[in-house]
Amino acid sequence: MADDKPPQITLTIFLIKKDKDDIDSFLPDNESLDSYTIQNGSDTIGYLFVKLPRSKPPGWGKFFKNYINAKDLGKASSTGGVFVVRASERWFAITFGQIGRYLLEPECWEERFGLLVSLNSIGQEQIKSIDKLTFDALATHSRVQTSQEAAWQEFGLDVEQDLVRAVTGTPSDPELGHRLTGMDALRVSANITIEQLPGLLMQYQSQFNAKTYKKHFPWVDQIAEVKGRYLKEELDSVLVEHIRAQNFERCWMAVPHMEEWSRIDGFRYGSGKRHPMHHDTHLPEFLEEVRDPANVTIERLRQRQVYCFGDDDQQINQWSVYRCIYCELDHGGSSYLLSDGKWYCVTRDFVQEVDEHFSQIERYSKEFPEYDDDSEGAYNERVAAGVQNSCVLMDKKLIAFGGGYNKFEFCDLYTLEKEIIHVKRYGQSSAFSHLFAQGTNSGELFHTQPEFRELVNQKLPASHRLNDSNKRPEPGEYQVVFAIVSDVEGPDLMIPFFSRLNLRSAVRRLEGYGYRVAIAKIPVNPARSKRKRYDPE
Repeated sequence: MADDKPPQITLTIFLIKKDKDDIDSFLPDNESLDSYTIQNGSDTIGYLFVKLPRSKPPGWGKFFKNYINAKDLGKASSTGGVFVVRASERWFAITFGQIGRYLLEPECWEERFGLLVSLNSIGQEQIKSIDKLTFDALATHSRVQTSQEAAWQEFGLDVEQDLVRAVTGTPSDPELGHRLTGMDALRVSANITIEQLPGLLMQYQSQFNAKTYKKHFPWVDQIAEVKGRYLKEELDSVLVEHIRAQNFERCWMAVPHMEEWSRIDGFRYGSGKRHPMHHDTHLPEFLEEVRDPANVTIERLRQRQVYCFGDDDQQINQWSVYRCIYCELDHGGSSYLLSDGKWYCVTRDFVQEVDEHFSQIERYSKEFPEYDDDSEGAYNERVAAGVQNSCVLMDKKLIAFGGGYNKFEFCDLYTLEKEIIHVKRYGQSSAFSHLFAQGTNSGELFHTQPEFRELVNQKLPASHRLNDSNKRPEPGEYQVVFAIVSDVEGPDLMIPFFSRLNLRSAVRRLEGYGYRVAIAKIPVNPARSKRKRYDPE
């Protein structure tokens, strides 16, 4: 008996935005493409648009151009196509070939269509892989796969710091396909005929509109990267308005990547020596060099560079001013933040939840001396030397532990009151993520590993050593302090949203080990903060 099951095919499906009512609005060059009307009897199923290939030698052939005739390598070609179907009063575009999706107007499709369909359709324990963006010391993209399908809890997700970009798995309803992969587009493997396609697309639209994913994956909506060009342009416009009005309450500058501050001599907003050297990066100082804030545009922010210099006036890094700007703003009923040149949408409830936790973290009861030093190391040395018999320097006293090249820094400063103090100069999220990771890693080792406590003991002077390194610390016996050098105005500490988020995770881990946790702001000497240095040409 012949198997009449339709052949299996893999389709890449985009749901076109509601305001794209006609094909010209999302397939702008359709008149230059070969087109075919696909019908089932007298009923039109959809329209197929095809870009015919233009054969040419493979691009890698240029490497051998002096040795081999390009004609001997043959010719490569790729046919691209888009099949557009109207279902439930919405347009769907199914793309084929490597160039199929590039025939569509950029950003004409619904963002996260594929992701939400997949999350609403895949069984709770039938996930095969997850693509995620982690906001840690560096924003890293990664894919986690399992040898067999599993629940999301098996993928090591941090629901507060991981942005899920795509998910692959098996739908609970076999009519939706054998396997779904969802991001913006939905990639589906199914046994289906063209005649059955409109009905299947209607099911996918229904799954896109469903809210069942909120029961099992409520954290998916907490943070989303803004990818729409028009929305990013709107947010950039609001950013420019804030800068022109010099509204810096939630908008400031910081280097986008973690840097070894001991190597840094200063920053310039231009490469020539006619531009003064600044102790740190600040929007008001940048605007002084621009001279007329009313002329600030997004283009100028993207083009103008921040140059980072080390000893002997050697440039060691540079970034666009735009990448150095951090901004939090409310727009159109949603909350957004700009970090390292990318906009993110964050639900207001989540922002409020994180902010409430941040406000409840204990503030360190003692005052730190003003920062008026050339490096964190110099500051730590000065503080340790100035507080007689109470505070000892642990900065750069690395402890080899765990085999291989693993080395840990217990802390920067340690006091007789059993305060484990970590000091960091202000930066964007990456710098703070490193600080908080350092604090949690050393705190975990100190609590759980007697061998590590003994190695710490060997670095401490006799006056500060533990009585018994084999004894696990009592709950509340030690306090971990994150002290941040900041010349942002105001008495309280202001750090970026992702840093507040990472701090919450660090605090929870440390409190779980029995530590008390506090944060502190180390003020910068006003004269140093405003100091400019002009070097001779």
